Amino acid sequence: DTSSTLNFRLPTWTSLDGAKAILNAETLSMPTPVTRWWSASDQLTLQLPLTLRTETIKDDRPEYASVQAILYGPYLLAGHTSGGDLDLKAGANYSDWITPIPASYNSQLYSFTQDFENSTFVMSNSNQSFAMQKWPESGTDLALQATFRLVLKESSSKFSTLADANGTAVMLEPFDRPGMNVIHQGPDKPLIIVDSSHGWPSSVFLVVPGLDGRNETISLESQSDKGCYVYSGMSSSAGVKLSCKSDSDATFNQSTSFVSHNGLSQYNPISFVARGANRNFLFEPLFSFRDEYYAVYFKI
Repeated sequence: DTSSTLNFRLPTWTSLDGAKAILNAETLSMPTPVTRWWSASDQLTLQLPLTLRTETIKDDRPEYASVQAILYGPYLLAGHTSGGDLDLKAGANYSDWITPIPASYNSQLYSFTQDFENSTFVMSNSNQSFAMQKWPESGTDLALQATFRLVLKESSSKFSTLADANGTAVMLEPFDRPGMNVIHQGPDKPLIIVDSSHGWPSSVFLVVPGLDGRNETISLESQSDKGCYVYSGMSSSAGVKLSCKSDSDATFNQSTSFVSHNGLSQYNPISFVARGANRNFLFEPLFSFRDEYYAVYFKI
């Protein structure tokens, strides 16, 4: 038998700080080579830290000097966007402008449906306005646009399903626009999406039993405009708005009652929110995208 040497090479996507090698329960000094007589029972474990970093686009033209990609360990991150605004507001440290999304947020994701015209429609946002769209396939932009995170007004509020959340005050955050909120503009005006950090007030909705009387439905009542609810008009051509109840109208009750589902989209375990100059962006590993619009290069 002869001894042999094992050399360690740290890939560019990690760092020596925090890297660890464990051989048969013994911690080794990294990246010092290990020379020994090896046996089939030897077990080597490597622990390599994942860190955020940016890489500049391979283009020497001055106008592209600030265009960079964001990576997390070996994973190239892509931002959910259909183009246009690609400006990020970077800080001195990565933690100043890009933060991980907690795994617990997946339990706060919902989609809201109604059945009419012999089809199932789901409430969706597109270009910051709302309409009822036909139930989309997963992994598409329509699925993203039909998913909302319910932000509890009171952090102490707890519920397992929305049907159990009677009276709970919530705000709606679009899945692909973190940090923005769905707001109403008053009765008979459409719902829109705004960035509350820019001075817009947040709209709070109360989750109440569906006005149509069915056990499986809920309605969303404005906390500030009592008796006014999120309303679809039971039409795919009409926008979603806030409408106020004036009498016992069956059509009104149906138009304000939604079946809640687990969100059509879910956060990847590796997901981040990056602060933009004009809006925040949801970043996920490029390999997790299926049929959604995205960008990998941003102005940083």
